[in-house]
Amino acid sequence: MKSIVLRLMLVLAAFAIVPDAMAADTSGGSIFLDAKEGKTFAKGSSSTVGSQASWGADGGYLWKLDDQRSAGFEFGYTHFGKVSDFSGNSGREQISASALSLGGHFQYLFGDDRAWIFQVRGGLASVEFDDDFTTNFPSSSGTDSWRQPGIYLGLGIGRELTQGFSLLLAYSHYSSNGNSNRGGEADLSLNCLGLVAEYRF
Repeated sequence: MKSIVLRLMLVLAAFAIVPDAMAADTSGGSIFLDAKEGKTFAKGSSSTVGSQASWGADGGYLWKLDDQRSAGFEFGYTHFGKVSDFSGNSGREQISASALSLGGHFQYLFGDDRAWIFQVRGGLASVEFDDDFTTNFPSSSGTDSWRQPGIYLGLGIGRELTQGFSLLLAYSHYSSNGNSNRGGEADLSLNCLGLVAEYRF
């Protein structure tokens, strides 16, 4: 999956050199696709882990409200990496997480040329936890996987490089609360910061 997202980022970057005349007419609204990569600063249920590489992709539709404002919906996927790493006398447990998201998306253009972008995003997330565990008493090992609901909120600021291509610096916060299938807590609270390459057509 990560290689697919990286290839998508290269494709989106290629659109930056496409002449403006070839971009679609977005006077009424536009479809957008983006690829993102950055760092996740996560607090797992059992311990705090350091920053992890995060990556993902989003897509959706924005209706143009006026010359500066657009609003619409988005759906996406984000991989957070390892969010918990616990070791003790009883064994070791490592939990990684990813999320499917669906929410609203608001965009505001500003500046003399209206080429600077400010974004606000938020909605619901379905977080998948993958648990890799080893127990010492009795000696055993295995994996577990489960989903639980959560929410996400995000802000972004960037600039249009062409009529259809933009680069942004984006911040997102994800949270989810619940218990794992094996009885351990799996609360999630993390912050993501990274770059987003976005193409609109």
